[in-house]
Amino acid sequence: MKSIQERFDSTGTKGLPEAYLLGFSTEGNGRAIVANGNPDTADHQAVYVPGTTSNLGSVGGDINRMVELWRVADGASGNESVSTITWLGYDAPQSIVKDAAFGHYADDGAPAYNRFLDGLDASRTDDSDPHRTAVGHSYGTTLIGSAARQDDLNVDDVVLAGSPGVQVSKAEQLDVPEGHVWNQEADGDVVPDIGRFGHGGTDWDGAWIIPSDPLFGANQMTTDTEGHSDYWKQGTESLRNQGLVVAGRGDEVELKPVPPAYTRGR
Repeated sequence: MKSIQERFDSTGTKGLPEAYLLGFSTEGNGRAIVANGNPDTADHQAVYVPGTTSNLGSVGGDINRMVELWRVADGASGNESVSTITWLGYDAPQSIVKDAAFGHYADDGAPAYNRFLDGLDASRTDDSDPHRTAVGHSYGTTLIGSAARQDDLNVDDVVLAGSPGVQVSKAEQLDVPEGHVWNQEADGDVVPDIGRFGHGGTDWDGAWIIPSDPLFGANQMTTDTEGHSDYWKQGTESLRNQGLVVAGRGDEVELKPVPPAYTRGR
């Protein structure tokens, strides 16, 4: 609650827009849905799902990530408005060792994520349709994949960072147009290669396929951060690339070169 209040108190700081508390509960590990900027009128929306160890007590860090994403996306959007939303609407696994390998946390939380995305359409007060991006980190990407697998994912772009797998084996299964799935894997991030054995998708191309694999078909965005937790570090190319996608300027994103041949090791 203190972290949420601090975000409200920071409105106006360096141009930061009003905050909106869209959901709050002490159910389970806690629920908090906090928006930077009004999503009901925003031209561009981003809905971020945090991953393993996320809970109400630590939501301040996730809120700050979306503050940083808002600043970059707003700067890239010209005269169009942006709303970035932290969606802690599920019980994330709380232990990397004991819980993170199981898919039921994603499967149980995905319907609520889909309902929230549909609700953004229902609460819309502007005549135009927004450009909407699903953003996931770590296990949060697994929830986004489960949401697409269980129902229609009501977004235009998908951004995945540090993904251990999304339960499907191809970008086209994430319900967005071709070329609109974006992935980041930073140097030193061990989660993707370890997590693939629990959450990777399987098809005729093979087993345990994750978004970092060329076989998956995602745009591989460049990163200049290291490890699993710095994809939203201020002033980085990792963050800039995400902001460009959220602002609808994906054609300006820096991409890693596609290897001419690829054999996925295990």
